Amino acid sequence: MSEKTIKVNVFRFDPAADSEFRYQLYDVPFEEGLSAMNVLDYIYQNLDSTLAYYDHAGCSLGICGKCTARINGKPGLLCQTPVGDGDLILEPLKKDRVLKDLVVKKAREKVAAVAAPAEEGGADMVKDINNVDLIVRREIEALIAVPLIKAYGESFGEKAARDVAQKTIEQLAIEAGKMLKMFAGGDTMQHLQRAIPLFSQGGSLEIEILEAGNTRAAVNVTRCKYAEMYREHGLEDFGYLLSCGRDFALMKGFNPKIKFTRTQTIMEGAAYCDFRFEAEE
Repeated sequence: MSEKTIKVNVFRFDPAADSEFRYQLYDVPFEEGLSAMNVLDYIYQNLDSTLAYYDHAGCSLGICGKCTARINGKPGLLCQTPVGDGDLILEPLKKDRVLKDLVVKKAREKVAAVAAPAEEGGADMVKDINNVDLIVRREIEALIAVPLIKAYGESFGEKAARDVAQKTIEQLAIEAGKMLKMFAGGDTMQHLQRAIPLFSQGGSLEIEILEAGNTRAAVNVTRCKYAEMYREHGLEDFGYLLSCGRDFALMKGFNPKIKFTRTQTIMEGAAYCDFRFEAEE
């Protein structure tokens, strides 16, 4: 670990507990190539686990846009912005919309507003990808990721390319599970059941709830627009890798003590997906 450190001032505010915001100073080891997200990861993992931020957001590739913040006073993506060896200030993009620390509320405007002319505020809406349904973001990701996976496959072999993609996607899903736990307010079976409807955002899934108890839950997905979307683009061979393959890792991030099983998916040609959850006694 580097002996050189940088001073990092992080905006802290919890509306439920604090009357006003403050800045907290941390000493973080500096290495070349360090990103602002890496800095927050170090603080959270080694210095202060109460810090709230979009932990690798939805992608770590600068696609999802959730980790937009002010970095030394300028807007930028935490996951993509490198830091120098000088002092660093990390703040939310909008202090008046803070849920906690660097996590902010979503804008209330609808996606349709992006069609408005720039002078009417439409240009600003384009920048807020949080207004875009998850299925649309997955579509964008697929159209970018699949050509890259294919190109890497031609150079290094298809299996090697898919293995790297799978490992990366699973890690992102673990981080997404942690974020889901934060938004749900906990990681019990009850919290999970309240969070399940989030996966149907924008009508992307049609769900049949078979069981909802304190220790067990059973859900069938009877229609999956994710599968339909991948097929429409001729990407059905990558659908499981890019979408279904996230589910087990997401549950690991949410709560590894909740056993998740699934024996079939619409993506693979089944009539429905069978999601089953069981909490350890």
